[in-house]
Amino acid sequence: MLVYLHSRDHDDTDEFCRHTLSTARVGNFIKDKNILLWGGDVREGEAHKVSYALKASTYPFMALIALQNTLGSSSPKMTVIERIEGPSHPEELISQIEIAIDRHGAVVNRLKNEKNQREMERQLRDDQDRAYKESLKADQEKEKDAQLKAEEEAKDREMERQLSEQKREQYNRYLFNQLAEETKEQDPSKITRLNFRLADGSRVVRKFDKDATLDTLYKFVEIYPLLKEGKHEHQPVEPPLDYEHKFNFTIHSPYPRMEYEPSSSTKLCEISSLWPSATLVVDAVVDEDDEDDDME
Repeated sequence: MLVYLHSRDHDDTDEFCRHTLSTARVGNFIKDKNILLWGGDVREGEAHKVSYALKASTYPFMALIALQNTLGSSSPKMTVIERIEGPSHPEELISQIEIAIDRHGAVVNRLKNEKNQREMERQLRDDQDRAYKESLKADQEKEKDAQLKAEEEAKDREMERQLSEQKREQYNRYLFNQLAEETKEQDPSKITRLNFRLADGSRVVRKFDKDATLDTLYKFVEIYPLLKEGKHEHQPVEPPLDYEHKFNFTIHSPYPRMEYEPSSSTKLCEISSLWPSATLVVDAVVDEDDEDDDME
């Protein structure tokens, strides 16, 4: 920093300002050296205080000030490294300033490098903090998007489940209307009497004629809750569209164990283990999709 002080009443002031201080040579030098210039007239209050602090006695007066390490101080302080008093020519002024800079430049450069290093470290910390915050924000947005996607998928699955359940109930009502009433046939050679032990532990006995198939058994077990409640449909019910019914249970003989698959072509009278009577066990089958939903 270069401090310039003068008194406008001094004889040398106008000459120095016109032919030294305001010349292009001095102006370019100050700019090239990145020197901060401050000036004032000592007849003004602030400049008078600066003059007193710098103990200026002859004008024009210039003081070159820079950060310097001082004895007894742990941190550098602004110190006057060169005093230029009285008028001088441009080249003379520039020479004095250059000599002072060269003499104290090592300290100034070291302090400047330390300042730049601290600034770089601060900038690095700021960049790291910004990168961390941006990364955290991106992770939070990803987590939020994933959560929203999971919620949407769960909502879609729930809607599909409800629609599937509605179609299943509609199909069961359709079966209820389609299933023939229990046969009235009394001839033992033309009927089979089957004792079902249901998945809930209850038992039911049902007679089937010689035209009944394995499908008939499954349909009977499927709509038995409706039969048990005595519900009757007064209006015809159509089977649901785009629906493939799956029985959520199996039917098998207790001993020796023999499982019977649903079949519309296999008649009961063709299966010796089911004719003319048998005991059958109904086991519930857990749907894999329901099992996955429970785990979630």
